[in-house]
Amino acid sequence: MTESLKSKELLELDKKYVIRGWPAKPIVVVDGEGAIFRDIEGKEYIDFFSQSAGVTLLGHRHPKLVEAVKAQAEKIMHVFTGFITEERITLAKKLSEIAPGKMRNNIHTFFSSGGSESVETALKYAMLKTGKREVIGLWMAYHGATLATMTLVGQAPRRLGLPSFPGFHLIPCAYCYRCWFGKDPDTCDLECARQLEYEIRYGTSGDVAAFIAEPILGAGGHQHPPRNEYWKIIKETCDKYGVLLIIDEVQTGLGRTGRIWASELFEIEPDILVSSKSLGSGMPLGATMVKSDLMEDQWLSRQWHVYTYGGSPIALAAGIAVINTILEEKLWERAERLGNKLRKRLQEMMESHPLIGDIRGAGIFLGVELVKDRKTKKPAIEEAEKVQARCLEKGLWFGVNLYPGWGNTLKLKPPLVITDEQVDKAMDILDETLGEVEEQMH
Repeated sequence: MTESLKSKELLELDKKYVIRGWPAKPIVVVDGEGAIFRDIEGKEYIDFFSQSAGVTLLGHRHPKLVEAVKAQAEKIMHVFTGFITEERITLAKKLSEIAPGKMRNNIHTFFSSGGSESVETALKYAMLKTGKREVIGLWMAYHGATLATMTLVGQAPRRLGLPSFPGFHLIPCAYCYRCWFGKDPDTCDLECARQLEYEIRYGTSGDVAAFIAEPILGAGGHQHPPRNEYWKIIKETCDKYGVLLIIDEVQTGLGRTGRIWASELFEIEPDILVSSKSLGSGMPLGATMVKSDLMEDQWLSRQWHVYTYGGSPIALAAGIAVINTILEEKLWERAERLGNKLRKRLQEMMESHPLIGDIRGAGIFLGVELVKDRKTKKPAIEEAEKVQARCLEKGLWFGVNLYPGWGNTLKLKPPLVITDEQVDKAMDILDETLGEVEEQMH
C-alpha cells in the first residue's frame, strides 16, 4: 500500500467511524516539531494557528513539556479530585504569583479539562457567590460549546437553533472597524462600554451575577477596544451594581499578546480570570482563578463543583512546565518582538493588497479582516475561505472566523517559539496567495 493510498484509506475510515463538529480537512497529521507539523505523506506545514486558536503555545514536542509529561506518567496518571497533590498546589501557586494586577498573590484556582469547563465554573461560582442568576456577555464573543456557554456565543448561527440559557444577555462588543454606533474610535465616548449599564438597568431584572468578556475577541475576529478607558468604565459599572467581572483569557493568556496576560496590556482588573488552551500547550487543562477576597471557607470545605478529570496530574505537570518555560525564556517579550515584525509586514502587504481592510490585535494574536471593497467594507467571505484553503495547500495553516462575526477575518496566532525565518516564509505564502485571489476577483 502506497502512502497516498494509506492516507486516502484513513480519510475514508475517519468518515465511516468518527463524529465531527465540523468538516474534516483532508490531512492526516502524524507529527510535528516547534512551529512545524507534518502529514502522513511527509509534507510540512507552518502552524500559524497553534493547531486550534493558540493551543500549542510552546509548539510541537517541546523537550521541557515532553519530559514533564513523561516523568509524571511514570509516577501516577490519575488521582481522585478530593485528594491533595503536590502538582495541583504547585501550579495554583505559580498562577497566583503571575496573576495580573490586584489578583497577584491573591487568588484561589479551580482546575478543569478545558476552556468550556473553566467558563462554566466561573459562571456557576459567580451565581452561587452573588445569589443572582443573570449574566451579560458580548456580541461576537466565544466562551465555549456547552449549552450554557453557547448562549454567550455572540453569533446566533453557532447556536444551531438550540434554546438559549435563561437570563443570559448580550451587548455590542467594541468593533471599531465597524462601529455599531457609527462613531470614530479616536473621538467616541465609548458607547460600547456604556451599554453595560444600560443593559443592567433596562434589559435585565437587575439580577445580574456577572459580566464576561475576552480582552481581545478570539473566534469573533480579534476585535478589541480602542483605549483602556473602556475597561475602566466596565469595571466601575460592575462594581456599582454588584456584578462580578469575569475575564476569559483562554485564547489571549500566557504571553501571546506581549504580556503574560492581556489583562495587563489593557489594565483590566478581573474578579475571576479564566485560562486554558495555552496553559497545557496541548494537554487538556483549564483554570478558573478567583480573587481570594471573594473566597470563604464554605467554598473550600463543601462540595459545590467537580469534574472527574479536573486537575489531572499529567495535565498539571504540563501546566507547570509551560509556566516555567515562559518565565525562564521570557516568551512574552519574544511574542511582542515577533508581533511587531509580523504587523509591519502585514501593513506593507496592505499597501499592495486591497483585500486587506483592517489589521488588529496584539503580539502574535493578530486578525486580518478581508473586504471586497475598502470603502463599503463588504466582507470578503468567499475570498477568505480561498486564501485559507490555498495557503494550506502551500504549507501554511491559520484560522478564519467562520460563523463568528462575518467569516472574513484571518486569525494568526503561531506558537511563541516560531522562528523569524518561519514567520517570513509564512508571510511570503500569504502575500503570494492574496495576490492570486485578488487576480481571480478581477
